[in-house]
Amino acid sequence: MVENKASAPGKGSLLQQTRLVCGLTLFTFVFFHFLNHALGNISLSAMNWGQDIRYVVSGKRLFPWIFYTAMILHSGLGLWKLAQRRTLKMPVWEATQIILALLIPYVLIKHIFVTRGAGELYGSNISYQHELTALWPNDALWQSALLIVVWSHGCIGLHYWLRIKRWYRRVQTPLLGVAITLPLLALTGWISAARRLELSGNQKLNVTAEQKSNLLEIVSQVQLGVYALIALVLLTLVTKYALGMFQQRISVTYLDQKTVKSVPGPTLLEISRMKGVPHMSICGGRARCSTCRTLILSGEASLSGPSKTEAQVLKRIGASANVRLACQIRPMTDIVVRPLMGHGKKMQAPGLSDRYRWGVEQPVVVMFIDLRGFTSLSEGKLPFDIVFILNRYVDGVVKTVNRNNGMVDKIMGDGVMALFAVESDMSSGARDALACIQAVSKELEKVNEDLAAHLAAPLRIAIGLHGGTAILGRIGLDGQSGVASGLTALGDVVNVASRLEGVAKEENVLAAVSMDLITAAGITPAQNLTERSVAIRGRSGPISVICLDETAIVLADFKPAS
Repeated sequence: MVENKASAPGKGSLLQQTRLVCGLTLFTFVFFHFLNHALGNISLSAMNWGQDIRYVVSGKRLFPWIFYTAMILHSGLGLWKLAQRRTLKMPVWEATQIILALLIPYVLIKHIFVTRGAGELYGSNISYQHELTALWPNDALWQSALLIVVWSHGCIGLHYWLRIKRWYRRVQTPLLGVAITLPLLALTGWISAARRLELSGNQKLNVTAEQKSNLLEIVSQVQLGVYALIALVLLTLVTKYALGMFQQRISVTYLDQKTVKSVPGPTLLEISRMKGVPHMSICGGRARCSTCRTLILSGEASLSGPSKTEAQVLKRIGASANVRLACQIRPMTDIVVRPLMGHGKKMQAPGLSDRYRWGVEQPVVVMFIDLRGFTSLSEGKLPFDIVFILNRYVDGVVKTVNRNNGMVDKIMGDGVMALFAVESDMSSGARDALACIQAVSKELEKVNEDLAAHLAAPLRIAIGLHGGTAILGRIGLDGQSGVASGLTALGDVVNVASRLEGVAKEENVLAAVSMDLITAAGITPAQNLTERSVAIRGRSGPISVICLDETAIVLADFKPAS
């Protein structure tokens, strides 16, 4: 049976997971709150109707406290993480997210107390009539800025959390459309409703002037307290830096690069950033990916053992004992290291956004197509003739693979390796690959017609097809010189598919397809197709295979699994 679920990336520590869950809770609230604001493009009544629906679904009493708990935990854990930093050198996206987070409380605190605070303290009816009256026009600019800042902070966090997940690339474009459209609709919605309310003369604030003054006094005190806490965190960072100036330095030697001096305490990733040493980290130092993995050549004994979070990631990648995550280790004595990804190169932004540069484990379908007896076929022909024949054949095969949602991995003379299910689910990819067998056979008939005058006998091919979990990555050139390697698959699934192409030749059939692949496609073979066992080099047991000849390649010959 083909495994349809690729291994999940690292989840991070318990604190990181808690912060993530709280962040997702807050983003969910913001998402539906923005949808509610967008209804203002219709009418004020539509906004109040949307708010009533939200209260029914989420619970008017329970959900606000879930929201506030998530907000306090998310903010508190974020400040705690910021206080743990030993350097403020970081990727632009990470710095942007932190700055946006620090800007949010100034406006959000006032918004909460003027709305929710008025309801809790004075029993005021918190309708959109009250909210829009309180915000328009004096606080319109601040409220609009709050929407943009909160949404941008959330979207940045979501993007850099999801980008290491294999399915994200397929939905990235439509999600970007939502990320741009929804805040625009929310902005135009609440502003339009507020202006209409003002023009109609129906503005109404459900608190007295004295109550409003009391609320604003509370807002000032809470704002002062929050920013005093933020100042304390920043003071902690400055103090750490100042004390570090008097600490004894340790040496960190990057093999084949340079040696730097640092105070003990920062993580190896932080040291790399402080000293301008290129060091890859796709997840931003959260131990969710393994791109900062580093070979420890000397000084390993002085390092603390891997935490549970780091150990899970290292186990997943099958790392040796002297490989550690740079974002997790804190050198306390001299150490010699070698970053294993992006070593010795300043990785550019395009590389960072290409998940395949760092390897992705996912289910995939591998197809091998090879000409039979081409060596003897080419005997006595001029080099021009051989190249002409091969180009016509390969061109037809490549176009056929592409038309059937496949991707050509590599071309090896008269052989072609293709991948399916790279950008789709395994079932769809398996069916695409099966359909491609028939399409390639028909394309070969056209090739033989075109080359009839050049061939003593028609071209014949053999196809091997298998599916399973493989590693997809770009091996070799990284694009720094203007040329990047294409996508390739690695793993046992490739070995099996290659072996099945040989089985097709041995059995004198068009294709040998593993039963794993057929099962993944959700179909069962017809009764006239015989299942057989085939031994695979490097495997302890045989694999079940169905052989297809030119008369049994139509998908109609298969029946949907019951």
